[in-house]
Amino acid sequence: MWIKLGILLIGFIQAGLLPHFVQKALKHVSFDLNNQTLSFFSNKDLYGEKFVKGYKRLLFATAILTYLFFWLLTEYYDLGEYHKLIRYIDLGFGSLALLAFVPHNLKPYSLKSLAPSLQRILHNLLGVVVFLSLPALVVTFQVAILPEAKFLGISGIIIIGLTVLSVALSIFKNGINGATELLFINGISFWTIYVTIITFLS
Repeated sequence: MWIKLGILLIGFIQAGLLPHFVQKALKHVSFDLNNQTLSFFSNKDLYGEKFVKGYKRLLFATAILTYLFFWLLTEYYDLGEYHKLIRYIDLGFGSLALLAFVPHNLKPYSLKSLAPSLQRILHNLLGVVVFLSLPALVVTFQVAILPEAKFLGISGIIIIGLTVLSVALSIFKNGINGATELLFINGISFWTIYVTIITFLS
């Protein structure tokens, strides 16, 4: 029961944290979702030190909550022997945590400004890893629980499948921008809330 309560508490906090603060930030600044990514909030030259600190804390908190949420799920569903799942949990946490401490910049790639160029490359690479590792983590979890929880396994795969498909179509049509990222965040959040409720009621 304590694990269920932990999943309920962390699941709802994790699912609501990032969407809430992103929406709150969008109300206070001029931000073009079609031409900017959410990582622009970590650019001190564009939005100042206050937004950089907020972005850093928000992503790091999301990384910790993601790790705790999936750790509790592996405990509840007894998935500790699924080493691939554990690796994806570590990868998802690590990429989110590192992304929090590698801010965005718009300085042109140049050997003359090597540090900013490497920072920009690393930030973009970490962003790609997050985009790939979180859906992979969710799918791996869903496949792992299929033998014991068929309804949750199948329905969860459908939810994350629709999320990945809609994000892929958005990327194909518009590229990676703030709108695509919000679609990704909201899809993962919806899946989190769904799994949290089904797990708590099971």
